[in-house]
Amino acid sequence: MLPPIHPSTLERNPGFDVLYKDLCTRKLNPDGSTRDTKKQRIHDEIRRNLDTVRVELAKSQILIRTLADLPSKAGDLPPELHEVTEIITAQLSGHVPDLDREVLEGDVEFFLENVEPISTAISQQLTIVADHLGKIANPKAPPSIPSLPSTSQTLLSSATVDLPAELATERVELANLAYKVLTTHRQVLETVIRILEQSKHGSISRATKTRAELLNSKAVALGLRARIHSLTHPPPPEFLQALRNFRSSQESTEQVLLDRESLAKKALEHYEKAGSKAMLDIARRAEYLRKEIARTEAEIGKLERGE
Repeated sequence: MLPPIHPSTLERNPGFDVLYKDLCTRKLNPDGSTRDTKKQRIHDEIRRNLDTVRVELAKSQILIRTLADLPSKAGDLPPELHEVTEIITAQLSGHVPDLDREVLEGDVEFFLENVEPISTAISQQLTIVADHLGKIANPKAPPSIPSLPSTSQTLLSSATVDLPAELATERVELANLAYKVLTTHRQVLETVIRILEQSKHGSISRATKTRAELLNSKAVALGLRARIHSLTHPPPPEFLQALRNFRSSQESTEQVLLDRESLAKKALEHYEKAGSKAMLDIARRAEYLRKEIARTEAEIGKLERGE
């Protein structure tokens, strides 16, 4: 089956459009085969001969491979047939030169004389393989050995005809879906670009920028006007005197604060030099003195009351 071509490609290439339509309608079938009946018959005959040769080759390979596995897998095969089976397998596989075949004629005759137990062992091994193939084909309900050819033909038809047709249909649908997604993506990008242009270069953004520039110009004009007013109208003497008095009071207050800060730093240094033990001793003495002062005041009060 030929892959689908986008209509725009066919429109841009009229010669290719004619060739594509001719191939799809006159030369090829939907499955890709030719419409020429004479050539098709020749191809069918070649395909049948090729299938026959392939089947015969597969049979020969299966028999040789099964024969080679008999000594290790067939427990019922007599031991005296193991060696002759290996020799015949090597000869059938082409591993024995033509000059050595005369030497092996006795082994070949012995093999032919005992071909019945060997064929029985081969049949058993092939039956086991057929059972395995049936389980692989349908694990839940394995088909019987006589129905394996029809089952294999059904699986082959499904794998070579049905599945490729479904895959081609899904490929076309996927291509259409990709086209729709790309079209939607292009529309989204166009909308985003349009919105960005409007927000950056549109009428609203230009009006906002103009309003900001106007406010900036007004602020600059007010600043210049205030500066001109301050230069042309000096403050009154009372205002200047009040500023000087405030400045002097601030300086005196600042000096007082600096002195208090210096005293606090000196006291902190004394406390740090005294240490924690000395501070605890001073605290205990202060507490004792407070208690003594309170007791003395109480005794003086009793004496004044005449008790």
